[in-house]
Amino acid sequence: MTTLPKGPVVCVGASLVDLTFRCEQDPVAYTSNPARMHRSPGGVVRNIAHHLALLDIPVELVTIFGNDPDGHWLSSQCAAAGIGLSHILMAEEPTGTFASIATPAGDLHIGAVTSETDRLLSLDFFSQRAEVFRSASLVIADCNLSVEALRWLMRFCNEHHVPLVVETVSIPKARRLRDALPGKLLLVKPNREELAVFEQDAHVTPEEKIAHLHALGFKNVWLSRGAEGSLFSDGASMVSLPAPRVHVRDVNGAGDASLAGWVYAWMKGKDGLTCVRYGHAAAACLLEVVGAVRSDFSPTLLEQRLS
Repeated sequence: MTTLPKGPVVCVGASLVDLTFRCEQDPVAYTSNPARMHRSPGGVVRNIAHHLALLDIPVELVTIFGNDPDGHWLSSQCAAAGIGLSHILMAEEPTGTFASIATPAGDLHIGAVTSETDRLLSLDFFSQRAEVFRSASLVIADCNLSVEALRWLMRFCNEHHVPLVVETVSIPKARRLRDALPGKLLLVKPNREELAVFEQDAHVTPEEKIAHLHALGFKNVWLSRGAEGSLFSDGASMVSLPAPRVHVRDVNGAGDASLAGWVYAWMKGKDGLTCVRYGHAAAACLLEVVGAVRSDFSPTLLEQRLS
């Protein structure tokens, strides 16, 4: 088996508390909908760090928690999972919250997020933590970071030969990565709508859009197509993979789990396409439970789901 690279995986971005309201019937606009509420740790990059820690990958989280009950609860959840917290900041701003309204089948109907701590993920905050980025085996960032922060991170990682992966998060936030270019990435993982942000011509095919991302300096591009699976390109070949069959209980956080699965396999020395298969298996594990984190996630569970 391939030896793990030296240094931890460093995950940088937002940390939130997720509140999921799962409606008993299909949501109806402009009225009150009976629902059940589930509270869980959240934030894209924090979720990725959580799953990597459960997969026994050394991981450091670079993020900001509010110095409030939610922030202390998030911190305890991270510590219990085995996430390194030596480089976080506890701020006076309130901890961010993501609230989602889901259908009875678990599909997202609408979501809203508030995170006053994001603006504190500044260039000064990063420069004070330059050593942890420099020593990383891999850096994972989400697009909750500002354009300036993403630009700094791409430049820093390129100068110090540290592989960088970026999760686009959403359509508005994917624009931050677009506006931060040029830059080099090991991997970017948009969905169809986020991919379109990087190409102005609406008539261009997904394959042509992916080729455009390679030209911008992205080594691997993983197009997430939900229930239709994935389209993965390493610049030399492009392969479509079907989504695994799974009984879906909740879609919240499935994309985060899939990226954690990809990184886990990459750290084990697998090729990019095999890494996508691990990502699919990780997403399938997450889709079977309610919430953005599966507490019993493990290398054994992932390997079983893969096979």
